[in-house]
Amino acid sequence: MPTLLRVRRPRPAMILDFPRLLSPREQVRTGPSLRRRKARTAVIVGILAALLAFVGLVLVQDYLVPEIRDPEYGRRASRWHARIAEHPNRPVVLVLGSSRVSMGVRPAAWEEVRPEGTDTPILVNMAGVGSGPLGQLMFLRRILAEGPKPDAILIEYWPPFLRGDGHFAEQHRVDPLRLGPKDREFVHDYYAEPEKTFDAMRSARLHPYLAYRYRLLAQINPRFLKWTQRIDVAWDKLDAWGWLPGVVDDPQGSENRLLRMEQCQPFYRDQFEGFTISPKVDRAYDELFALARSHGIRVGLVFLPESSEFRAWYPPEVERASQEHLAKLSFELNVPLIDARTRMPNDSTCDGFHLFRGAAAAFTQQLGRDVMAIFPDLKRRIDP
Repeated sequence: MPTLLRVRRPRPAMILDFPRLLSPREQVRTGPSLRRRKARTAVIVGILAALLAFVGLVLVQDYLVPEIRDPEYGRRASRWHARIAEHPNRPVVLVLGSSRVSMGVRPAAWEEVRPEGTDTPILVNMAGVGSGPLGQLMFLRRILAEGPKPDAILIEYWPPFLRGDGHFAEQHRVDPLRLGPKDREFVHDYYAEPEKTFDAMRSARLHPYLAYRYRLLAQINPRFLKWTQRIDVAWDKLDAWGWLPGVVDDPQGSENRLLRMEQCQPFYRDQFEGFTISPKVDRAYDELFALARSHGIRVGLVFLPESSEFRAWYPPEVERASQEHLAKLSFELNVPLIDARTRMPNDSTCDGFHLFRGAAAAFTQQLGRDVMAIFPDLKRRIDP
């Protein structure tokens, strides 16, 4: 019988044997050296991506979308720009001030009753929570730098925010994270220790994602944050005219209203003790008036309503000093004054100095008429 020859089939190359099938040059190209190069490339790409994200966030906040850093100002500015676009021929009056203005001036209510015509002024709320004269000046500097320019501004006058000493200084109410490169001159001119603020600004730019994490999350989705971490109260519910809805109307003598006043009184008692008007406040008012007028912008002062209970908290010497100071600003510097301090009844305020929502509408309807009275010939003369 023929002998059957057994043919040995070649054994398949195993994965572990694969390098042995390559030439020495190919082995070098695909061995540990290649893996090291890939690892280095991945690290370099990661570092470059991180640097790009870092630099990108800083540049975007500083020059392209500054409202990321200061959403309250940015969102208000976008609203008044939109109102100008809607009514290009009507004169524009920006109302600057504190949370009293933010919740107390409701321009949409003025639109409901205003006289017809292209000369009827637009009111836009450009207040900033916690802003006194210094905060109003910072906002005005930004407005003039960015444009378009308003035709007139109303500046809030309120004695509790005229102090500039110790922890009462207005700079302590401004978060350094809100400040950008264009605010450096303002900080240098008005802060007691500007270098400390500059250090805080630099630190935030060196660690932008850490410093601005709450600010970014509050704008992406506030529900990501605990209530104690929320910083969007000052701008989350702004309407199309910049009004921040305050407390829902509450009848006079309610427990909630009295409780709020009891909670506020100790703070203002401390505020009025040893009260002096800061020289920086006077300088800020002088610059506000001069800066606006140098750009052809009319200027007025407004004293918003206070309840009789709140007015009783003023010591006689504080009342006298603030009235003399207000008279100096109004008469000596020729600035018209809308004095609405006693205009509204007590039950129009939720705590003695912030207006309820319904009261804000009634107050603003009269405020619009006041604006037309102090600026009788106001025209849209300033090009955007």
